[in-house]
Amino acid sequence: MKKSKKLLLLLVGLTFTFTLGVLSYSQMAEIQSKMLIIYLLIGLVAVLSIAFAMRKVKEEKEGQPLEDELTTNIKHKAGYYAYLSTIYMWLIIFLFKDLLSDNTETLIGGGILLSGVIGFVCKEIVTRKLNEK
Repeated sequence: MKKSKKLLLLLVGLTFTFTLGVLSYSQMAEIQSKMLIIYLLIGLVAVLSIAFAMRKVKEEKEGQPLEDELTTNIKHKAGYYAYLSTIYMWLIIFLFKDLLSDNTETLIGGGILLSGVIGFVCKEIVTRKLNEK
């Protein structure tokens, strides 16, 4: 229980630090609109992560086990699909980088963000498929 609370506090602290960093950076330099969208999406992913962490803490308080065989299978299968999808996504980004954007930071930031989103999507798809069986 203490470990999950510490992780949740660390996640909230890192999100808060990230937000302060973006705000201070925006005061020093003009943020491009593409980068602002990426910052907002990263912030959204951070908020979703906090919500999932809070749900896990609640489930732990209710006495539900955090890890079981199904959870382990979901993690392994979702990780496999996310890894393959991310590799293909990066291949597409590098093949069509001339068409997508002139800014390297935007491509890398978008790629990292898409990698995280692909991970969430793969986990949700695998969870729904394995829970239906």
